[in-house]
Amino acid sequence: MGKIPQSHIYALKITEVLQLLFDEESEYAIDKTELIEGENNLTDFFHALANVAPTNVYNKLVNDDKNQLEFNHIANQLCFQYSKKSDEDKE
Repeated sequence: MGKIPQSHIYALKITEVLQLLFDEESEYAIDKTELIEGENNLTDFFHALANVAPTNVYNKLVNDDKNQLEFNHIANQLCFQYSKKSDEDKE
């Protein structure tokens, strides 16, 4: 078994922190029932998780001002880059 890629380690850490959103004891708790029962709440949550928050983090880290569509382009490039890398690792 090979070394765990750094991207997977980051993903595990991010996921662990995101779990706090669904821990009722956490100050950051989000009511799961509210997410599912609200008309657009689940859509709003995933938009925030997949688009708004990553764009904000990126802009703060690299001191840039990308909008969500511009950041989405960067994210798509990363998906392609990492899928290519994964294919190369299999060879």
